Amino acid sequence: MQGWVTLALLLSFGVKRSLAHNDLGEPHVPRGLTLKPDLPAQTLSLTWQSDSWLFDLEIFHTEFINVVLNETVAVQADPVTRRHSWTWHSPLPLECTSHSVRIRARNHQSVSEWSPPQTIPGWDIPKKSYMFPQDKMVPVGSNMSFCCIVNEKEGFKEIKYGRQEMKATRLSRRTYAITVTNQPASDNTGTNVICYSQKLQILTGAVVFVGYPPGDEGLVCETRDLASAECSWMKGRDTHLRMKRSHTNYTLNGRDCLEANERKTWCSSKIWEENWTLVARNPLGTVQLMDSAQLTDRVHLLAPVDVAAVKVEAWSATLQWNWSVEAYKKLEMVCQLRLFAHELSSTRNYSGPGLSSVVLEGLWPDVDYTVTVRCGSKHSFWKWGDESAPYRIYTKMDRPDALDVWMWMDGSNTGRVFWKPLSVRESHGALVGYKVSQSSAEEDGWKTVSLPPGNLSYPIILNNSSDITIAVAAQNPAGLSQPSTVTTPAYRADSQLSVSELLGTNGSFVLSWEPDVNASRGYAVEWVPTGCSGLCHVDWKKLPESASSFTVNSDSLVAGVRYTVSVYSLSTGAPTLLQRWQGYSQEMTPSQSVGELLLNQTGSDVLLSWKATEMKQQRGFIRGYTIYLANAAHLDLIDNISDPAVQSYRVKGLSLSSYKFVVKAYTSAGEDAGATVAIKMEMDTDMLLVGIFVPLGIMFCCLILVSICCYKKREWVKKSFYPEIPGPKVSGDWSSPRGLLDVKPSPHSLVHIVENPEWGFTKEGLFPVPEEEEESEKDNMEVDTDSEEPALLRYYKQVVDDGSHSNQVLDSSGSSTVSVGSTQTEITYAGIQSPIPSQGACAGGGYRPQMQSVEGPAEPQIEFEADFQDDDLNAGYKPQCSWQLDSPEAENLSGSLGSPTSVTSSQFLIPESSEEKPQPSNTWFHNFLSGKT
Repeated sequence: MQGWVTLALLLSFGVKRSLAHNDLGEPHVPRGLTLKPDLPAQTLSLTWQSDSWLFDLEIFHTEFINVVLNETVAVQADPVTRRHSWTWHSPLPLECTSHSVRIRARNHQSVSEWSPPQTIPGWDIPKKSYMFPQDKMVPVGSNMSFCCIVNEKEGFKEIKYGRQEMKATRLSRRTYAITVTNQPASDNTGTNVICYSQKLQILTGAVVFVGYPPGDEGLVCETRDLASAECSWMKGRDTHLRMKRSHTNYTLNGRDCLEANERKTWCSSKIWEENWTLVARNPLGTVQLMDSAQLTDRVHLLAPVDVAAVKVEAWSATLQWNWSVEAYKKLEMVCQLRLFAHELSSTRNYSGPGLSSVVLEGLWPDVDYTVTVRCGSKHSFWKWGDESAPYRIYTKMDRPDALDVWMWMDGSNTGRVFWKPLSVRESHGALVGYKVSQSSAEEDGWKTVSLPPGNLSYPIILNNSSDITIAVAAQNPAGLSQPSTVTTPAYRADSQLSVSELLGTNGSFVLSWEPDVNASRGYAVEWVPTGCSGLCHVDWKKLPESASSFTVNSDSLVAGVRYTVSVYSLSTGAPTLLQRWQGYSQEMTPSQSVGELLLNQTGSDVLLSWKATEMKQQRGFIRGYTIYLANAAHLDLIDNISDPAVQSYRVKGLSLSSYKFVVKAYTSAGEDAGATVAIKMEMDTDMLLVGIFVPLGIMFCCLILVSICCYKKREWVKKSFYPEIPGPKVSGDWSSPRGLLDVKPSPHSLVHIVENPEWGFTKEGLFPVPEEEEESEKDNMEVDTDSEEPALLRYYKQVVDDGSHSNQVLDSSGSSTVSVGSTQTEITYAGIQSPIPSQGACAGGGYRPQMQSVEGPAEPQIEFEADFQDDDLNAGYKPQCSWQLDSPEAENLSGSLGSPTSVTSSQFLIPESSEEKPQPSNTWFHNFLSGKT
């Protein structure tokens, strides 16, 4: 018994050791590997049998043995079939090339042998070209691979995705593949993928549709007839799927919405259900929308029908309509009427059960209205119902509204009445004209004139003694409007207030003024272009009496135009001017430069002058002027004149050159283009002449003054500078010869020293010169004034008896040898008048000069024959007629030497008797000093 037990234990232990060895040993090769491809889904399903649960899978392209998958997977066996299943998604269509699969089991670190490879054939075996996949739909942004199977006789060139050339990979001898990443949405016909041969011929191709899943949203259900339901939603983004099989399909609460499509996004139901579910589906995805509501909360009424006006007046009209749904007649509703007309639009609401008629109040006469009606449920209002078709209502005419009238004074005693045109809603009908009436205290009644409808003003003449009242009324076929009156004040020259400067703000005028207690009818603000002439554009605005400010908007103002703005207080009488401004809504640079730019040179200065720009061209307040010096490429600022009243400028200290000056006027907006003037600086001839003639004039005046003084003091001048010359008197015996006497000439002697004289052809010696020849000789002779001492004169006493007519031979050798100087000097006496001649040869007591030779001692002596006749005074020596040596004047002989009465001679000038006086020379200076004429 024990033996059997022992044997059983040994057998049991052996079995366990055998099982343990099998578990820890090499696993068995998987068996029964089968492949099942799903070509549209590009998947490959593998099934096999094995005792292991861990396997190595390897998938490769059969022809080139290009491994595309080598992965270790854990796959549990099916408990029923005991088979393992695994699915692989191929990035390439399985048709592109043959795929082979093998598998082996793994147990910890040990693996089994590979199973025999199983192959699924591709389409690259037949002799035909293919491309895969065909007509596939994929979402935007996905990656996708395409393959081209080329016929063996065709050479492969390239594959294009749309217009883009792609890089191809060779999978087998006949198959080429590309991979496109992040695909964009296709157009309506999809994206073409084309395979080209070496000859650029299309071998084959495919179309891919890249789009989006449904994107619908916002499901809303409502009722139109208080019984059925209409559900609508908003379409989402475009799916880009246009193929019939790719359209989006809709279901509402499980029922197909056959009427719904890509363009029509609503679905109806004959009964109302409080909960609604819409499902939208296409090949790329599905979207589900939900909504829930009560029937009375989603009432959307239909449009009223048969709208008509049953009664139309000038200011009102009655409107009626009908309903196409019977249930509406009991529904509490609210209706909205919208009226449209020229320049008019309004909206009015009316409410009531089953509302079908309303009365339109507050219409305007003679207006063509267009009216529409729409209604909605009053309780739990959901939305306005559909709007009715437009209906036209034409109201009747009525009298026009009163005109807005204003008066503008354009002169001292003339003015013009203006009125604003009436709008369509104010005229109440087409105007046929205006009635203008005028009245004054001096005249009884009214004077009325009719004006055509195109006139908006009427001229008036102011009265100097009383106010004038003007009334204006508009007229249409229905009648006249209420007259509008304005009173023109009597003209007063002192009624004008001072004008203030007004600055614009953002293109507008902001005005303010002190309230006036007399403004019982408010205020009037008037603005008109300054300086306009003729029919000016006058604008105004009337304000209530509580107003104290006003803004003139930019739409009624023009930039760069100066306006005169006035504020008047209105009362029962004439308007009263309160305040006045002038200004620009927006200043601009002047459109025109300064006028008449001139310059004037004064020495080294230049005076620039100009005239201000005309007001129309100023386009802003002139704040000043800038003076520039124009250089070749820029302007150098000389000065900035901030006072606009100054219209001249002096440029000082300019050198002699050419200059160009530019003068610009400026406003707060900037400067104008500038006016240019040029000048070339030259020597000032006027100042040169002044510099010449002024000293000459001063000198001439001084000479006149000196002459006047001399004339008044002529006796003193005559005594001081030209005293009376006494006659010479000599006493003693002068008959015997005497020694040589050298006498210096007196500085007052009219004696000319002539060197190298030229004598006559036969006679030599001294001779007197007449007064007439003396002055001519003075112009041609030069007087030696350099010598401090006068030349010594030689004197020889010679006595000639009276009445001697014998020829005298004079020896000049003696005088030559005893001369003080070596120079031979010839003396000519000029300007000494001879005494008045008497009868006989020696009737006169004047001086008769000696005749002497001027030749040297070597010259031979020449005898002269002189015929002393009374009528020949210049031939030879003429002695004094008589000498009285015992004359008492002989004692004073030495006093006569060197005096003005002495002459350079060898004989004294002694008159015939002491009683006779020599006659002075009759010169102009002597006459002037003596007062003779």
